[in-house]
Amino acid sequence: MRNSINFTKESKISIIIAIILIAITTIGISKPIDDYIEFSPKGYEEISRIVTRNGTIINTTVSDTGEHLEMNFKKNGGLYEVHVVHFDNPFTLLNFWYTFVSDYSDGLAATFSAIPFIYGEYNDAYMKMQISAWYRGVNNLFFVVYGPKRSVINDLKLQLNRW
Repeated sequence: MRNSINFTKESKISIIIAIILIAITTIGISKPIDDYIEFSPKGYEEISRIVTRNGTIINTTVSDTGEHLEMNFKKNGGLYEVHVVHFDNPFTLLNFWYTFVSDYSDGLAATFSAIPFIYGEYNDAYMKMQISAWYRGVNNLFFVVYGPKRSVINDLKLQLNRW
């Protein structure tokens, strides 16, 4: 007796869509961090800017598979870190995402923080500072803004997304 798997039309379409989404994120619509090197938010004083193949974001290590742009800005006496990391593939990005969110929250928050390979977002407080992190799976980019005031974090996030 032969074992056969019968797929409905809807399940076939779902499988095809999943394959296309994974292919799109893997093939190379990737937008490298080069577009963010000149990021200069209005109303902020630039303190430093560095690009590396690794580094640290707060207390989480970025592997050498990620090109990491770290920028530090000052506004109203507060120091704000902005990180943009471009990963070579969506699997490395997703692995880093879950590690990052787990480092600053419980496992449950990490589980529900993302639509795998598409988009993730995490906002919380850590050591009396505010974290806003998100990723875009289509271009393998991960972003973090970290600093003392939520309103300034939101402004930096808005400016990054419009850049």
